[in-house]
Amino acid sequence: MTEKIQERAIEAAAKFVDRRGYEVLDRAWSAEEGISVDLVARDGDAIVFIDVAAREGIDKGLPEEDPVGCRQRMEIAAARWLAEHAEELADVTVRFDLIALMVIDEKRALLRHHVNALGCGEFADSAD
Repeated sequence: MTEKIQERAIEAAAKFVDRRGYEVLDRAWSAEEGISVDLVARDGDAIVFIDVAAREGIDKGLPEEDPVGCRQRMEIAAARWLAEHAEELADVTVRFDLIALMVIDEKRALLRHHVNALGCGEFADSAD
């Protein structure tokens, strides 16, 4: 995928989540070590780290989502981003989403948003 397609995909994903009420905090953020995350947003009380994958053309379909393959990279990127913003944020919930885009033409794309892609399901609170 070309860098231009990725930049456009990140911008389209940012517009998508913004229209759904998220506050976009960062786009194409990267740490000195080269670790990066495509989007960081706030969804209510949660800070959401969003990985964006894009594919051009309709013949191959949407890009495959690989939550297991990106887990470590996204967790490290989230930790670095949170460390840089520690003074602004305290006691926040963190979530990891994936967005896949299939670019149809210059002005249209098909988008799939996988919310809490790295989550393991619901955990019940227990009282001791």
